[in-house]
This record gives sequence, C-alpha cells and structure tokens, in this order.
Amino acid sequence: MSRDQELARARTQRPRVLGELEALLRADNPDLNLFISARAHYGEAGLAHLHLYGVEGDRERKSRLMKFATAWLLERGISIDLQEGRDVYDIRPWREAYGDTTQDMGSLDELDEI
Repeated sequence: MSRDQELARARTQRPRVLGELEALLRADNPDLNLFISARAHYGEAGLAHLHLYGVEGDRERKSRLMKFATAWLLERGISIDLQEGRDVYDIRPWREAYGDTTQDMGSLDELDEI
C-alpha cells in the first residue's frame, strides 16, 4: 500500500474506529457520560492526541480507561504520538444516533474551552 493510500484509508477509518471505541467505553461504563475527542497531525495516519470527557474526577479510572483505549486503538493499527511543533486537526467520532443509522454527530470542540 502506498503512503497516499495509507493516509486515505486512515482518514476514513479513524472516525469509524473512534466511534466504535466510544460506544464500547460507554457500554462498559454506563455510570459515566463518556465522550471522545481526538486530534491528528496533518500527513500522518495515527492520532496526535486522544481525550476522554466525562471521567475527570477519577484519575485512576481515567488512567485505566486511557490505557485500554490506547491498546485497543493500537490493535487496530492506530497509534497515538503527539509531535512537538506540528499542526493538528480535529477528528470527529462517528456515532450511532438511532437504530442502524450512523452519522456524524459533531465534535466536542466547545468542551476544549472548559
């Protein structure tokens, strides 16, 4: 697979995989109101940053969930590597809204200001 093909595949795969991860974390932690926010570097297939919202008050649990999320993403070929001085952009997880209809429910950019 060429580098261009790899990047094109990543652009379409990452939102779907992030949506699956978010749904999995929410199903396994029904007591939390979890959401994922992710950023990626331009020209890279992985992620630059992953953030979990909804578990800010419990460091140990957040750490455990981040370790799980990181390993789960790595199993699917998506690494997390923040590179200093590189520009990033938001990646919106695809979320299941109603029944079998998958759609982009928007980003959580407003939470970055909290």
